[in-house]
Amino acid sequence: MVPVKICGITNLPDALLCQRYGVTALGFVFAPSPRQVTTAQVAAITRHLSPFILKIGVFVDEDPYRIHRIMQECGLDLAQLHGDETPEHCNVLAGRVIKAFRAGRDRPAPQWQGAALRGILVDSYAANTYGGTGRVFDWNLVADYRKLGFPLILAGGLNPDNIGAALRRVQPDGIDLSSGVEKHPGVKDPEKIARLMATLRSFAPK
Repeated sequence: MVPVKICGITNLPDALLCQRYGVTALGFVFAPSPRQVTTAQVAAITRHLSPFILKIGVFVDEDPYRIHRIMQECGLDLAQLHGDETPEHCNVLAGRVIKAFRAGRDRPAPQWQGAALRGILVDSYAANTYGGTGRVFDWNLVADYRKLGFPLILAGGLNPDNIGAALRRVQPDGIDLSSGVEKHPGVKDPEKIARLMATLRSFAPK
């Protein structure tokens, strides 16, 4: 089954719900957002989670040394960088990084080839925002980012209704959802998560 990250986790019940359904990774947003959380909130959640589920902090143009401290305090496995960070930021974080690119806006510059990354995430672009738009972008743009040679995570407006088409068209190495599985910002919808996971299982090799 394709790995799936549910982002914008703000509370323990939602985190445990995702864990029960077999979600691969959980995302905690430290950047300004309706889903923004504090280090204390995240530390109180992650201590109750299985060591086999990835915990990922989402940051925008944050000092990499501060990110490192937050990762230690909260027991995070990876940092997801959504701003104008450079490969040097990734070096500070010892390569425990997913770098996000906004499709059609952020170019897959050669400087990122061979950077200290675990993967890249391609999201929708909207002016004055660094992610979480809830909008689908032109999936044909993904081809440019594959040239960087990293595992590719697809984001941007994904939900239980369009995830099948996304998997068929893009064939990503992972997927990332937030608003598409919510009741409202910061509160996940059990029914939507159940539908999502059922669809993903139907695409798994038999």
